[in-house]
This record gives sequence, structure tokens and C-alpha cells, in this order.
Amino acid sequence: MSIIDLSDVSKDTAYKLTSEALTDIFFTISMDERERAENFRLIMDKAREFGVSDAVFQHYQEQASLWNVPELWETPKPFGKEIQLAEFPLGCLPEVLERFVKELSANVQVSPDMCVLPLLSVLSLVTQGKAVILNPGGGNTETLNLYTLTIAEPGERKSGVFKALTAPLYSFRREENQRREPLIREYQFKKAALTKQLDSVSKGKNACLEKAQEYAMELENLEPIYPLTLNVTDTTPEALASEMIKNGEKIGILSDEGGIFDIMSGLYSSGTANIDLLLKGYDGSPYNVIRCSKQPISLENPLITFGLMVQTEPFERAMNNPQFSGRGFVHRFLFSFPQSKAGHRSFRSPYISKEAKDDYKALIYSLLQLKTNDTAVIKCDKEAYCIMRDYSDKIESDFLDGGIFEYMKEWGNKQVGRALKIAGILHLCEHSPEEPLSGKTALNAVSIAMWSENHALKAFGEICTSEENKAAEYIFKRIKQSGCAEMSKRDIMRQCRKIKSVDDFEEPLKTLEDMGYIREVTSDYSRAGRKSSAMYKINPLIFN
Repeated sequence: MSIIDLSDVSKDTAYKLTSEALTDIFFTISMDERERAENFRLIMDKAREFGVSDAVFQHYQEQASLWNVPELWETPKPFGKEIQLAEFPLGCLPEVLERFVKELSANVQVSPDMCVLPLLSVLSLVTQGKAVILNPGGGNTETLNLYTLTIAEPGERKSGVFKALTAPLYSFRREENQRREPLIREYQFKKAALTKQLDSVSKGKNACLEKAQEYAMELENLEPIYPLTLNVTDTTPEALASEMIKNGEKIGILSDEGGIFDIMSGLYSSGTANIDLLLKGYDGSPYNVIRCSKQPISLENPLITFGLMVQTEPFERAMNNPQFSGRGFVHRFLFSFPQSKAGHRSFRSPYISKEAKDDYKALIYSLLQLKTNDTAVIKCDKEAYCIMRDYSDKIESDFLDGGIFEYMKEWGNKQVGRALKIAGILHLCEHSPEEPLSGKTALNAVSIAMWSENHALKAFGEICTSEENKAAEYIFKRIKQSGCAEMSKRDIMRQCRKIKSVDDFEEPLKTLEDMGYIREVTSDYSRAGRKSSAMYKINPLIFN
């Protein structure tokens, strides 16, 4: 793209903006609509700075017809803050994982950022409940489960990434359930036999209190054996709790779709969200439900790993769900917005080596088979303590006025805990819980946590945006869906049923004008008996 040079234009030489020389340069180098829009924006930004925007605008529109080009528009301003997203620091992963992510992203032809949060979710799932990590600054402990959300548009190959990363989970589950099958049958047979014997001595002429108590005790002491679930993708909160009871109070919700959000927000319960278990399952808080019509459910230390890969629409619905945001559910997540590779992919891509696959699978299997004491605690060494302390101090300073967490304190308040969770997970990939967590591992975890910060800023742009800007973005989306080059205010209002009051359109429409999406024009047409409705031209760039 050829960018016009305005470095020699100052307030004293503002007349140059409409000079013949600059006008010729503008129309000569701006060869297509998008180039013209970007260069016109640069000229108009200068004109607004010098207070001559009306005259400059009029001049270039008149010249456009002489140069035989369409009406000029500026490049519209994006909604929300411009966030410069950092690339994930792959060197912070253990060598086995770094290699697998590199080969997987090259094979599927996606950014490594598409792989890392699903990977951390898999690691979280296979380590949760195996240990906790001690916060060296406060004495409390953090569980090793994470909530992650990767956001990408359709066609970005989320499913290919997800399938490769979760493959060891499903192969392990299949093998483990084959091993358990005869044990499950034996358990079910014993349970059925004891239940039948208990019934026979509990009533009728053969009733025997002593025998009944004996069989009841045997039933109570019978160790239940269930199939291993590991992960669910479509479940109600009630069914989730029941499944967790069968799986040692631990479960994963890993999916390359976001349908679980709709279920949790009340798809099967008349719109009533039930997220209590999801809130408790983040840090292992006890969960107890007693209802008249259902069996009581009690979970002492429920642990849930969330790892979703979703498209923009379900992500936005979740972020704007008042129950999700108001109760802190969305503030528990790590976010990733991978850069799209669409348009730069080739037909052929390198295969993932057998060694990389085998090493990754072996690591996941070893973590799944890791046997630890329920009270296993990972402790930081002195260097790790200093790194975590410094990161905590940085977070605190970021809460102050002008800091990056000024308007997202609830998410930021959980960030040190997330860094500790990541540190504990990375530690178990290479060490036993009894070994102290090193400064190197702590630094890697903090680097990953810092990478996540600007992705969170992008995610929470939705929530932090003013109501006027939210309404403006909603109106913009409805205008874009219409495909019209010009619309009256009445037409826009008909398209935007969510906004009830006529007065509520004034500020959002003005915002859209200021951002360069629409332009009000004088209408010569008015229906009989009706006041003329304002007319708006639509920036054609929004359709490209």
C-alpha cells in the first residue's frame, strides 16, 4: 500500500492539504478504494487537528468526481481498543511439548497460539487432583486446573488442532475402560446380589434385622467401579455433578465448539443459568445440592478443567451474559485470539514426526497414571518465591489508575493464582510433587501469564465498552447485514428491534458517523403526511 507523506504539513502550512500538488499525489498513488480510504483518513486527521476539516472534505469530494473515482470515505475506526497481541513464548514449554506444538502448528498450518491453550487444558485435565501448589506469599494453595478459551472464526482449523491434542486422552480412556470392564461387571453382579439378599431379609416372614444390617453394611462398603469418563462435551450441570461423582470428583469440559455455554446459560432450564458447579469447580470448593425431588449431591473437592475453542459469536454471547460476567465465571478464563493463517496456507504441509507424537502421548499417559497422595503440595524454592513475588507486585501496580487492569480488576485478581496453577502443571511435566518448584519453571509460568494479559484485554473489551458503543456496534452489524448502500433512519430502526426508544438511536448513530461507518445526507424525498426521515450513506468498505 502506498501511504501519503504529510510530514511537512504543519498548522502554519495547513493550506498544503488542498494544494494541487498534494491532491495530484493523493489521486495518483491511491490506486484502489482501500488505499484511497486510508490516505483520505490521514489527510482528514490532519485537517481535524488544524480545524479545517470541512473545507478539506469538500475539496477532495469535488476532486474525486474530476478524477472519475467514487465518493471518498475514510477507513472506519475499529470498535474497542486496538490491542497488540503478543506471540506465545514457546520456549517456556517443556521440550517435549514445545516440539509437538511446533510440528502440530506447521502440519495444520495455524498459529502456535491456536494450540497452546488447548494444550494447557489437556495438561490441566491430567494433573488436576494430583497435587496443589503452595502460594509462597500467603500460605494458601492453588489447584492445578485451568479454564481456557480460544477464539477463532470458522474454517481456521480448530478441529484439527483439538483432535491431535486430545487424541491421547481418548486412547487412554479406551484402554483403561477395557481393563475395567470385567471389574465393572463383577461390581454390578455383587451389588445386584447383595441388593436382592437385602430385600429378601427386609420384609415378609423371612425378615431378619441382623441379616439386613449385615447386607446393608456390605453394600455400603462395596467399592463402586465405573467407566472412566475424563471429558464431557455436552452436559447439563446436574448430569455433570453425577458424572463427577463417578470419576473421583474430577472432570474435563474440553471441546472445539461452544455449545456448552448455551446449556449452562439455561438452554434446557427455561433460560435460568445454573453455573454454581462451574464456579465451585475452579478451585475445589465444596458443592452440595439437596432438592425434594432428586437425590442429594455432595462433592467435597470438585475440580473441573474447561478448555473450549469457539467462534466469535458464542464467545460474545458468553462475555455479554450478565450471569456469566456478574458472577465472575468469565473472569476465571485464560483467552487466546490466534492470528489467522487463511490466505497464506499451502496445499502441502510437513507431517508430525512419529517421535514427537510418541513423546507427547507418553507424557500424557505418565501424568494420567501418576499416583500421588491427596495432600501432595508443590512448594517454591527461594528463586521461584522471588519471581512470584515480583509478578504479584506488578499485578498490584497494574490496578492503579492508568494500569492495564484498571477496568478489569476481577480478572486481574485471579492472575497470580493462574500463574501458580500454570507453574504447578509445568512442574509435574518434568518433576515429582516432592521436588521444589524452580525459578526457571516459575519464570516460564509468569511469562505465559504475562502473554495472556493483552489477550484478556481484548476479550474484556466487550464488557468494558460503554453502553453507547455497544449499541453502536449492534446497529453497525444490523446495517452490514442489510447490504444496503443507503438507509433511512426509519429503515435502520426497523432493523434494530433490540433498541426500543427512538431517542436511544441518537448517540449510537452519531458515534457511527464519527467512526466513519455512515454519513448523514440531506433527503429530498418524504412520504406524504410524514416528516422526512434522516438518510444515511453506508461506507462501502464495511462490505469488503
